[in-house]
Order: sequence, then structure tokens, then C-alpha cells
Amino acid sequence: MNTNKKNVDLSVICDDHWDVVFDHLGLGFWELSIATGILRSTRSFKENFGYPPDGVLSYETVLGLILPEDLDHVQDEIELTVTKEKKSYDVLYRIRRPDGKIRWIKADGILSQKEGESLKLIGTTLDVTDFKQSSS
Repeated sequence: MNTNKKNVDLSVICDDHWDVVFDHLGLGFWELSIATGILRSTRSFKENFGYPPDGVLSYETVLGLILPEDLDHVQDEIELTVTKEKKSYDVLYRIRRPDGKIRWIKADGILSQKEGESLKLIGTTLDVTDFKQSSS
């Protein structure tokens, strides 16, 4: 029996499968640079907001999709997290997708700052509309 096994970097294998898993779950990941306002996101995040996976979705566009009656609360929660008055961002709000459909989004986030990098807010989104409707 040969006990000399090659070390295999499973992260390469796993990275190729994350999108499949997240798409199946509907879990979107996002990263917002506090300094620049630049939003980076996964295709699942874009799909939660009604955008195609290869579409460009800016932070301003996301804010514009949030229903006006929910927007102040969302922005307050972001501000409390960025100023470190809260440890994390956790909010439930409604959006109007480009196709006109109203959807409920659950978003979570935390502050992150790796050495040498600018401050970022990173987190997840999940379309919880079906859960909200079944619990009503």
C-alpha cells in the first residue's frame, strides 16, 4: 500500500462548485467598499434583485430598488454597522424588481478590513418572499 499521497488543493475544486450551491440556495454574496461605494456581488445576489447573472448592479441601483417606505430603515442599519454602533447588519426589506414584482429580501452583513485594504461591508442576501407569504 502506497502511503505517499499527493496533496490536493481542494479549494480549487470547491471554488468551482460554490456558485452551483449558492444558486441552488438562492444565497447571494456582496461586498461594498465603504471608501468608494463600489459593490461587488455574486450572480445569486443579482438574481435576487431581478438582474441577469452577467448584469452590472451598482450600490445606487440596489438602493433604488428598495421600496421608499423601507429605504430609511435599510440605510440606518448600514450606518449603524459602519459606525460600529452595531456589530452586524441584519435587515428585512422589500424591493421592486425591474420586472415590477415586489419581493422580500433578508440581508446580513459585517464590517471587514484585512491588513492593507480599505474598510468593507460584506454579507449575504436571500429572497424570503415565499417564506413570508407562507407564514402570513
